[in-house]
Formats: sequence, C-alpha cells, structure tokens
Amino acid sequence: MYNNSKIAKSVRLALMISVGGVATISTSALSAEEVAATQGVERIEITGSRIKRTDMEGANPVTVIGQAEIAKMSVTNVGDLLTNLTSSAGNAANTQTNNGGDSAVRFSLRGIGEERTLVLVNGRRYVAGGGGANSSVDLNTIPTSIVKRVEILKDGASSIYGSDAIAGVVNIITRDDFDGFEFKANYGQTSEGDGAQTGFDITFGSSSEKSNVVVSIGYNKQEDVFMGDRGFSEYELRSYSDGTTQQGGSSASPWANVDGYPGSANDADNPTADVNVTRGPEFGDWRVRDGSTDSYNYNPVNYLQTPSQRTYASVFANYELTDDIRAFSEASYVETRGDQLIAPEPLAPLVFFGHEAPYSADNYYNLTQGPTDLDGNSYEINDWRRRMVESGGRGVSRNYKTYRVVLGVEGDFELGDNAYSWELSYNYGKSDSVERSSGYTNLDRVTEAVGPTGWLDSNGNLLPDNQVGEQLVCLTEDNTIIDGCVPLNIFGEPGTDTEITAEMLDYISGDYDTTELGQNRQESIQAIISGDLFEMPAGTVGFAAGYEYRKESGSYTPDSLIISGTTTAGSAVATNGSYSLDEFFLEVSMPLLKDAPLAHRLEVDLAARYSDYSTFGSNTTTKIGVRWMPVEELMLRATVSEAFRAPSTPELYSGAETDFPEASDPCDGDTSPNANCIATGVPEGGYDSGGVEQIPTKIGGASNWDDYSLTPEEADILTVGAVWNPDYIDGFSLTVDYWNIELSNAISEVGTQSRLDGCYERGEYCDSIVRFGENSAVAGSIIEVYDYTVNVGGINTDGIDFETRYAFETENGSWVIQLDGTYLLNYEKEIAGGEIIDHTGRFNNNHDGFFTELRSNLTVNWSIDDWSVTGTARYIGGVTETESGWWTEDFDREVPSMTTFDLQGTWQATDNVALTLGADNLFDKQPPFVFSAFGANTDVTTYNVLGAFYYARATVSF
Repeated sequence: MYNNSKIAKSVRLALMISVGGVATISTSALSAEEVAATQGVERIEITGSRIKRTDMEGANPVTVIGQAEIAKMSVTNVGDLLTNLTSSAGNAANTQTNNGGDSAVRFSLRGIGEERTLVLVNGRRYVAGGGGANSSVDLNTIPTSIVKRVEILKDGASSIYGSDAIAGVVNIITRDDFDGFEFKANYGQTSEGDGAQTGFDITFGSSSEKSNVVVSIGYNKQEDVFMGDRGFSEYELRSYSDGTTQQGGSSASPWANVDGYPGSANDADNPTADVNVTRGPEFGDWRVRDGSTDSYNYNPVNYLQTPSQRTYASVFANYELTDDIRAFSEASYVETRGDQLIAPEPLAPLVFFGHEAPYSADNYYNLTQGPTDLDGNSYEINDWRRRMVESGGRGVSRNYKTYRVVLGVEGDFELGDNAYSWELSYNYGKSDSVERSSGYTNLDRVTEAVGPTGWLDSNGNLLPDNQVGEQLVCLTEDNTIIDGCVPLNIFGEPGTDTEITAEMLDYISGDYDTTELGQNRQESIQAIISGDLFEMPAGTVGFAAGYEYRKESGSYTPDSLIISGTTTAGSAVATNGSYSLDEFFLEVSMPLLKDAPLAHRLEVDLAARYSDYSTFGSNTTTKIGVRWMPVEELMLRATVSEAFRAPSTPELYSGAETDFPEASDPCDGDTSPNANCIATGVPEGGYDSGGVEQIPTKIGGASNWDDYSLTPEEADILTVGAVWNPDYIDGFSLTVDYWNIELSNAISEVGTQSRLDGCYERGEYCDSIVRFGENSAVAGSIIEVYDYTVNVGGINTDGIDFETRYAFETENGSWVIQLDGTYLLNYEKEIAGGEIIDHTGRFNNNHDGFFTELRSNLTVNWSIDDWSVTGTARYIGGVTETESGWWTEDFDREVPSMTTFDLQGTWQATDNVALTLGADNLFDKQPPFVFSAFGANTDVTTYNVLGAFYYARATVSF
C-alpha cells in the first residue's frame, strides 16, 4: 500500500492554514480536519490525478484555498476569489466590466485565457455560462457558501481531464458532508457610500448512520457605481508623450457634429477644406469642430461596477446502499439578474453604422437651426453625428439561470491484498439566458425622420413651400406624407425646448427594444476505476482508468430586429450547434525507490488519454511526472505533458454579429496613403475619419468563412519545482515551481487592429477590410472588418511561482506569515503573419490585457483566544503601455506598481456566534492610470477600482 509515514508531518503543516486574505496554500497544507480524516480513510484524490493517495503533495503543482481562508475575505463567489490569485493575468471579465461585460466573472490562469482554464466541481465538469453558446464558465454562479476548498492545478492536465486544461484546472470541492446549521449575513459598502453589497447564506445538513443531506440557499445583491463617481474615471482622458493629459471623448456629441459646406464662411480661409462643424458645448454659432475641445465625455454615465442580484440553492446527498456501495447526488440552481448601462446612443448613421441617412436641406430643423452654405442656405448633410443624451443611455437587462444535476454510485472492493474504488456518474448542466436591450434606434426610421418635412394646416392639408402650420410631418422625395413619422431635430440643446422630444425618440427608438435568448448545455457519463495493480520493492503500483462520454451544445437566438440589422444594437444571426466525444484514459503511479541513499522516495507517474470528437477526429495526449525526495524534508518534482483544446461551440458555429472594438486605422489621416491602403478603397489623397475610435467588425464562428475548418489547439507544458519542509524550522515551508507553456495552432480572431496593421504594413488581410467607395460622402472610411475565428499563431510563456509560510506560537498568540507570488519571465504571443507581440511586463489592450512581471500577496495572521486578525498586502507590479490615437504619435508610458492593504478581524463571541469586520483596500488607494485601456482610464479586469470597501459579517452556527 502507499506509504503513510508523511501523515503526521502533513498534519503539522496543516496547522498553518489559519492564514487570511487571498494567500494560497500548497496541497501539503489542507485543513487539519481534512488531513486527519485521511488517517481513517487513508486515501484522497487531489486535483491533477485520479489515483487516490495518502500523500498530499505530488508531482503536480497544486494550490489549495481552504474554507478558513475563504472566510477571511469579503468575496461571495468563486470568481472574485480566484481573480485575487497572483497567477491571475490577462483580461478575463468581472462585474467591473461594463461595456463588453456580461455580468459574469471569469478566470484566466496565467493569462492564457479563461477558455483554457478548466473548471470542475467535485472533479466533474461545470457547464459554460453567459449569453448563450459560451466557451467558459461563469464563476459568479458558484457561491462560496457551498465551498469546502478550492484546488488550483497550475499545470496542463489534458491527459487527466481532457480538453481545455491547458493553463490548468480549478476544482471546487463542496461541503457535501456538513452536519448542523449555519447562517451568514453580510453587508458592505465603499468609503464613498456607494457600491453596497448585501447578502445572506443558510446552510444546514443532517446525517444518519447511512446518509447525509446538505442544503444551502442564499442571496446576494450588488449595487451600481458610475464612472462619474470617481475622479480617475470621471472623464475620458487622452495622454501625451510629455506626460500631460487632455479630456477626450466621442466625435458624436449632443451639440452635433456635421459636414461643413466646402468654401462656406465656416472656413473662409480654406475654401476647399473638407471640415466638420459644430455648435460646440456652448451651443453657440456654427463653427469648425475642434476634436480637442468638442468631443463628448461619455464616461460619467457608464457603470464602473455593474449592479446584479444572485439567488441560489444547492442540495448534496449521499446514501449508503451497502457496506461497499454508496449513491450520491448533487443539484444546484443559480439565477443571476444583472444590468449594463453605457452612454447614450452615438447616432452617426453613415460613419458608425454604414447606413446612408442624409439630413435633407428641406428638413424644417435643418432649415431653421442647421449650418448654411456661402449664401446662407441649408444644405444636405451626409455625415452627421448626434449623441442621443435625451434617451438616458443604452441598457441591457440580463437574466441567467444555471442548473446542474449529478447522479452517481461509487464503491470499494478488494481482490486479494489489493483495494479498488469505482465510480459511475451522470452529469447534466444547462444555462439559459435572456437579454433585453433598450436605447437603440431604427436606422430606417432615422432616415425618414431626417428627410424632407412639411407642415399640415388645421384641416390636415399639406401646406406649400414649407409654410409653418399646425403639424410638422415627414415627407418622401415625391412629397408624400410618411404616416406616423416624427421629424428628428439633431441641432437642439438638451434640457431646452429645442431638445429631442419624447415623441421623436419614440418614433426612432420606442418600439425597438431587442431580445436575445441563449443556452449552453452539457451532458456527460463517466466511469472510473482506481486502485492497486501490483507490488514493487518500493511500494504498490497504483492506477486509475476510465471512460467518459460528453456532449456539448449551445445556442443563441436573436430577435427579428437583430437578425435583420434593423437597429443600431447591431446585427447577428442565430447560433445553434453541438458536438460529442468519447474518451478513454489511463494513469499509473510507480514507486521506484524508497529509503535508499539520496532517494527517500522516488515515484514516476504516467498518464494518457484518447479522445474521439465528432467534429475533427481523434487526439491523444500524454503526461509524465517525477516525484523525488532525496531526503524526507525536500521534494523535487517535474512534469512534462501534452495538452489540447478542442474548438468550442461558439468558435465553431457562432453566427456573424457586429462588434465595435477600439482600433486605429493606420490609413486614417494619411494624405499620401500607401498602395495597400489604396487597394482597400482609400482615395489617393487620403481620408480623415474625424476621430472614429471604434471600428465596426464582423465576428463569429469559423463557419462564417468559406471553406474553412478549425482544428484543436495544442500545447507542450513543463513544470519543475521543489517543496522544502525542514524539520529544524518547525512550521516553515517553501515551494518554488518553474512553468513553461508553448501553445500552437491557437483558436482566436486575428483582431481588428492586427488586420488593419497587417494590411497597411504587409498587404495581409486587405480582403477582409471593406470601405466606402469613391462616390460616398465619406470615401475611404471603414464600413466593416471581417474577423471570424481562425487557427492563428500561438503563445510561448514561462515563469516562476513561489509560496513560503512560517507558523509559530508565542505567549501573545499564534502567528502565520505567508508570501505567495508569481514572477513572469516571458509571455510572447504569435499572431497571424508570424508577428510576435511581447506581453511581458506590458498592458496591450488589443492583445489580451495585463501582464505584470511580478504579482505577490503577503499575509500576516494573528489569533489568540476568541480573536483573530488578518492583514494582507497585495502587490501588482508596473507595466508598460503603448498609447496611440488620432491625437498623438504612438508612444510608450510606464504604469506604476500598486500595493493595497486588506484588514479583517473576527471575534468568536460565543460558541455559536462569530462577528467579522473588514476592509479591502484599507487606505483607499486609487488604481493607476492605464490610458490605453478601454473605459475607465484604468484596467478594470486587474485593479480594484472602487476604492476602500468596508464590510461586516455575522455567522451563527450550531
């Protein structure tokens, strides 16, 4: 049987788990109760292996966050818990992500991508979540109230768990053996008095001689915070190489931005100039627009923290059918209601949406309030832009429901001297979504509303020659009245009697709220057997083998308005697709040496998995791990593995839809464009977009390309590490692991910016860029860029993880000091054309986000009698960003490092009541400016942007 001599030492090391904050603990530091339990059960399964063992520390680098550690944080869901890990990087969305977010919290281990981080619950897959046909798990749907511990495998694990486990695995172990009653209530808010979070959890369990049932229910509410509520995000800022900033914004403003008449008095000194004119923020006379002073600041009315509500319930049950066979079940339901609010519609039909809607010279509002030509007459305006602030903003209301059911039987048996365990389980998960959007407009109706107008007399007759009468109506070009149409005034001043009226808005927007339905579904059947094979001189050879069938499906169903592209909410077509697979896997652990010179213990682990997919065929991955203990206090470990990720449902089948990513056209403003620009439709004299910063882009699954098929991603992964637990320093441990990941054949979009740059610099992707023709009023401007999913490039990254902790006793209480960190040595992303994008120590908004070289958490915990206090210092190293835009030449600037402090204290008032007070970001540290980030002048996926957050929690248990 497996060596049990390490149990006593594991128990000693487990005493160190009373640390707080986000600090993580290695597998040798499970809770004392959990480790002690292994003395009776003898074997447990740790993430990264299906073989049950008595030793907690194996060849795989696994970090464990126990229930005691979770209690020392303010988080209420697993997603917020994981984003504080030092191994978190990139740009995975959270509830601070407003424009581009979906009320979900996702986790990207090492910045490799949330779709490449496999999420398990009790060793079984969890269904993807979001708006439908998603490729990653919404960790917001897993409340911390049901969690016993979270195990994070920071190694490739496709040979153990199959697809998606390239960066690693998050395995959430639930409280399925709880006996008693527990009630938790929490409330918190920021130092500004906003962003309140309120919630409660009730967990109760009952055990009998043969069964156990645990029920958990809860509710959490998070209130909104606006960008205008914080000084750093109140204005959209443009930065310059000399360190100065300027308030920026959108070219679509409430004071209108329209074509100037060439040669008019608006620019008398340059009669051939093609300029735009505006009334300016002062709403004065028409003048030439100045982008540095006349842009609209859209930041204040955007959410900085999105509001949401979650209601959840879980049931875990097991029953002993016989002495050796047990039935088990898991059931969970989570409903999330979340909102998104972004700035009011930037109505610019031609430039932003590629829709011709010329503002007629015979429109009453143009005649009376619009700009004029040299003779003082109105003229037809082709390019006009107006921010529809009277609408109150563009909102999305979401309702997500996630269901999950697991049914299974497991058991144990012996053959001779060998012991075996087996399991047969069925896992079903489904997430349904409904999204309703408002504040968008019907471009066909806009065209009617800005066309020619006329007046009716009191009898309903049309008056000649624009004579003013009783009712203003819309007319066709042949002077026919358009029934129900309300002419639109884009020249008026909001808040005055010239503003856009409710009737105007109702005609172009009132009946055009959109609805989108989505679903993700997952079914799997899994059969596993594990146990002993045979004896070797150094111990027993263990194995695990099994079979898994899985089917994944997803759908997205937009309403007719979106399918037809009727509104400015965008256009998209439905998605409906699925795939299935059969997998067989085998894992063997062989003890080679024991109690030999320089080999207290030497083991080798081997694993292989064969996968057969309905979409692309078969794939085989392997893994080898070595665990060597030259002496009992030191363990050296290494793994070499292959990993893969199969194309997901949305990557395969997602219908084409229009997105508006931030990008800069290198052909824009160039008066002598190169041949590549001209080949795509840029006039030989160049063109000026007038400050367009978001490029319409068609995105979607690979099926949107003609005759193109996706293939799986592949990765080679190496980890080498050491764990040192010296006997002569009681309570001390040190873990260091080096990791290297080489990913090829990545499944991704090329990226709008990369396509534009590739065409400009190398003549690549030019056929995916569509521009307005030479006869258009905005010749050369981009209509859209096609950027559907492809296999392109790869990732090469390596770094070092370290964990050290020291637990000791004094006459003044117990102490634990812990330092965890990740040092990024290199992160290079290869994109199409062989170009290498260096992420190391950089923030690249268009290429995967934030990658600091060093991120660490230092935690100090002190406890005495009924009191405990935990302080955590979180360090996020600085990065370099590249600022680019129409207002400046590209330049690099340094983003400084940031350190915040969390503090929490708990008083065990009675045996049944505990009271907790805490503060995140105690000293109200403002996040550093990251000007190239989208939205809030900082990176909302990396930093806590709300400032100091104070919270209180009461726990009653018996």
